[in-house]
Amino acid sequence: MTTLHITNGDCAANTLRQFLTDPVSITADVLHEGPAPRVDLETWHQLRARFLTPSDHASFEDLRNDLARSDRTIAEVDRYDEVVLWFEHDLFDQLLVIRTLDLLGGPDRLRQGYGGPLKLYADAERAALRQTTKTRVSLICIDRFPGVERFVGLGQLDAEQLASLVETRRPVTDEQYALATNAWDAFRAPDPVALINMRQTDALPFLAGALKRFLEEYPSTTNGLSRTADAVLRELDAGPRSAHDLFVATQAREERPFMGDGGFFDIVHQLARARVPLVTIVPRDAGQGAANDSERDLRAHTIALTDAGRDVLNGLDVWRGGVHLVAAGGDDRSPWRWDARRETLV
Repeated sequence: MTTLHITNGDCAANTLRQFLTDPVSITADVLHEGPAPRVDLETWHQLRARFLTPSDHASFEDLRNDLARSDRTIAEVDRYDEVVLWFEHDLFDQLLVIRTLDLLGGPDRLRQGYGGPLKLYADAERAALRQTTKTRVSLICIDRFPGVERFVGLGQLDAEQLASLVETRRPVTDEQYALATNAWDAFRAPDPVALINMRQTDALPFLAGALKRFLEEYPSTTNGLSRTADAVLRELDAGPRSAHDLFVATQAREERPFMGDGGFFDIVHQLARARVPLVTIVPRDAGQGAANDSERDLRAHTIALTDAGRDVLNGLDVWRGGVHLVAAGGDDRSPWRWDARRETLV
């Protein structure tokens, strides 16, 4: 019996290879960052590679080829008797789960790409397509492991621990395929309405929490910051910290850590480059000049809160005539705001 194993990154893959003789493939695109629109696969690979190139050591061509190769592996699952998906509960993984299941949902769907006539397939038709392949698709997806006090991901586990999960795999159901397709379609929509309105997610028990965490990266009504940006300012309120320590501290606030340090440092850079900077990046060597865009350079620097950043963190507490405007700590007793385009309060 031939089996293909698909997992979320090099760390877990290398550990799986210690006890598996079957091939292990990796799908690890950081889907919660950058563009993810409804486009055909060729355009998708180009868009994603172009986004990832500035923050990766690989070239655009290498990244595009890697993304295409990963999808091609999924397209060729008919070569195997079974495909086992190894994932976990956080946002990074749950997006990989729904995309992978969507790609696996109908054997012809992937080969023709997203969009077009195949979007008209009903769930029953997609289920019928799956019946034409002999390949069994199974899922291992966990949010904890016995003896691990704070489970973050599969990369924490050694070969013996991962091997103990093999027998816990379960066949992917039609309900899971349908939910994955609906969720992936909603995720790629040009507005978040469908994602907000997703209710029935029990078939993939970790999906609801992951999507909620994704929505928390939208600007908040309290101070206009994403949850991550808000955490950065709160950690810096006590004083400057190294970028590495800041990353570790903010991730400790996360119920289900999902972010790599590269994506985190991008957010810090955005806060530093704002029209009114909320943080400042202090070079390790005072004579070195301003930090550049390199993840490695930023890790060696110190991050400090600016006065403007502290004002944003403290929130709004002012009077305008008889109106008391308060927006701090989740308390927004008077949500009136000036709309310059419409020239009126909203």
